[in-house]
Amino acid sequence: MDIGCEQFIDVSRKLIRVSGKDAKKFLQGILTNDINEAACSVIYSGILSPQGKYLFDFFVWNFNEEEFVIDIDERRAEDFKNTLNLYRLRSDVLISDSNQKVLLGLDMQSPSSSIDPRNSKLGWRKLVEEGFDIEKLNRNEDLVKKYEERRIELCVPKYGHELIPNESYILELGFDKLNGVSFTKGCFVGQEVTSRMKHKTSLKNGIIRFRNAPNFSLKNNTIYNEKGQKAGVMSSSINGMGLGLVKFLYAKGKLICAGNELDVLEEISGSV
Repeated sequence: MDIGCEQFIDVSRKLIRVSGKDAKKFLQGILTNDINEAACSVIYSGILSPQGKYLFDFFVWNFNEEEFVIDIDERRAEDFKNTLNLYRLRSDVLISDSNQKVLLGLDMQSPSSSIDPRNSKLGWRKLVEEGFDIEKLNRNEDLVKKYEERRIELCVPKYGHELIPNESYILELGFDKLNGVSFTKGCFVGQEVTSRMKHKTSLKNGIIRFRNAPNFSLKNNTIYNEKGQKAGVMSSSINGMGLGLVKFLYAKGKLICAGNELDVLEEISGSV
């Protein structure tokens, strides 16, 4: 296999195998997305709390009716497995670790890879075996930064930045625009709250993109409006591009973070 110059193993990911006679039915009952869409491909999905708040986001790879692989941030893997076991009860489902790795690419698509289901401009993903020759991939910081720049430019939320467990609501962070939630599949954990937010309310908070962002720092990431009111927080930034979580009511006029006047790239309306 030829190794492209813009491919790297994403060492931040952990793979978890969900298998067994009831695996498909089990996942369909708790995931925000429709597991049927993962047939011979990959989908983006999540698990919510019963109150409709974000707990986990991940990719689901489907190989057959009884075998699925979850591609998730390694920092969330153990809590994720505990949550699956909580819902598993007496289902014929086996939850185990996989030794495969996630290969990401921003150049020509590799055979047997899948385009990122959130946005095709985020490149492609592929599962490779543990013995895959990663030394040839030259995973340098410039390439990692390029991927992060593209994520921010495309307004794609990330765990620990925009996606905060037990705090975030996925529609406020554009999960529906990222093909991460189905409103036609039927019930899932947190479905009632999510559906109500979609069909009966206007969003009060949301994610915005902006330029002239200061370097990201959790200690100095508050966004203020020109009246000095707290309008939100900057959640990610790189090379002057940033993402912010804001309250639409206060995010009017000039917005300032760490002394920088932000150039807002979204129309702030508060509608779904």
